[in-house]
Amino acid sequence: MVSIILCTYNRENSIRYSIDSILEQTYQNWELIIVDDGSTDGTEKILEEYQDHRIRKIVLSDNSYYCYAANKGIREASGKYIAFATSDDIWEKTKLEKQIAYLEAHPECGAAFSHVFLIDANGVRNDEQYTEMVSLFQKENRTRDKWLRELFENGNQLSHPSAIVRKSILDEIGGYNLLFAQVADMDLWIRILQKTEIYVFQEQLVGYRWWSAKGQISGVTEEKQMRVYHEIAILQRQMIEEMKDDVFLRGFHDHFRNPDSQTHNEIRLEKMFFLLDMGNKYPGLTIQGLEMAEMLMREDGMADLMKEHFGIKLQELYKINGKPWYAGPMEVKTVMEHEKKIALLEAEIRKMKALQDESKKELQEILTSKSWKITMPLRFVMNTIRRK
Repeated sequence: MVSIILCTYNRENSIRYSIDSILEQTYQNWELIIVDDGSTDGTEKILEEYQDHRIRKIVLSDNSYYCYAANKGIREASGKYIAFATSDDIWEKTKLEKQIAYLEAHPECGAAFSHVFLIDANGVRNDEQYTEMVSLFQKENRTRDKWLRELFENGNQLSHPSAIVRKSILDEIGGYNLLFAQVADMDLWIRILQKTEIYVFQEQLVGYRWWSAKGQISGVTEEKQMRVYHEIAILQRQMIEEMKDDVFLRGFHDHFRNPDSQTHNEIRLEKMFFLLDMGNKYPGLTIQGLEMAEMLMREDGMADLMKEHFGIKLQELYKINGKPWYAGPMEVKTVMEHEKKIALLEAEIRKMKALQDESKKELQEILTSKSWKITMPLRFVMNTIRRK
């Protein structure tokens, strides 16, 4: 059996479509746990219309945000698998059947996802308007070490409402991290990938509701940008720190300070250097790398190993610690805007220099031409007359 977790908050205009798409699944051995996260519109009244014995409803007295609500649902689940539905999106009829058949046939795989198509507020497909969003989740399969590298460098690319996970995996790693408001799904996928392989169906099994006026949990505001920035830094640190040595070696070996690193402590130091090096690209990681360095340097022999195996003395860490730790997204945005202006000005300078060079070339051609030489005496006479 699969337990479907559907959390909702003020979705009276779309939740019917989501529930109906679950009821229409070709795979029918499921339970649907709906967690109403303190809705204040007509959502609860709509939920009362559904009397299927497989549907259970949990109503929270006030809004506690998605992660808290989802964890409530997970704790109530009794299925072998957990599928995550949302009150905005819809499933193709064969979604559960295909995913469960695959997981049953591949015990080495801990979770399955799929590609998505987009629908607007009225349920009409609008893929062509938002091709970047479609391509974001249109990813090919790869090994888990390559997935971890991909998520670290490029962020989440696995669709949340397409996910189905073995409950045994969730029992081992836990549910959603309550600290994360913006990247909780990516955090969960990373923790799953730390334990097991995943599979992405190369077909669109989910209708992802997306339109320009959508008020999303991930909508862009300055506050949310800052929160994403902080959450990503914490998430990336946890990801690298908890990654098994062999997975880190396969996925990130091209970043190693010493390509011969093999032992556990050598890999731990490689992780520290990796975070510090990535601070140039993800400024929030500098402090994360320094925190790891502080922890490692407390251990006997680590400073000596760093010097002997990497040729790096403590003074290099002191030097890093003497630089600014952190630049927030607004500061980065300002710098990028200035860099863009500088690039435009430099392009204008290059253009003007090219014109100057062309003018010099034309002048030189005139000076060396036969007519210029022939008329030189006449110009001399005329200049003499003008001076008088």
